[in-house]
Amino acid sequence: MATKSADKDKKAETTKPAFEYTDEMIQKAADLIAKQGYVTRKDIPEMKDLDWAYGLGEAVDKYFNSKNAGRYIYHEDFDFAGGDIADIIFDMDQIKTRNDALQKLGEVLGDKIINGHLDEIEHNITN
Repeated sequence: MATKSADKDKKAETTKPAFEYTDEMIQKAADLIAKQGYVTRKDIPEMKDLDWAYGLGEAVDKYFNSKNAGRYIYHEDFDFAGGDIADIIFDMDQIKTRNDALQKLGEVLGDKIINGHLDEIEHNITN
């Protein structure tokens, strides 16, 4: 039988860290997304922390929703050759597919995409 303390410890392990996002940081990300369609760690260095970037993506999505901006904001992590994992927060009205986001992130960071396109990679992993 599980104890309450064991359950509490397990819950603490699965809880994402809480981050603070300033209004200025959210506005900067929103402005960049409106202008260029995406934001990466090149624009906001704190995005090197993948958990932090995920939270920023959620905050930016809430920001756009509060403004009734009608944007579909998406956050995605991608693996690159050499082991680099990076993420991009993007507007799917401007960057239409996840593969386009992968290509854009690789271009912006100067990272090499592993074995071609995203669909090929996912197919190889799942089959």
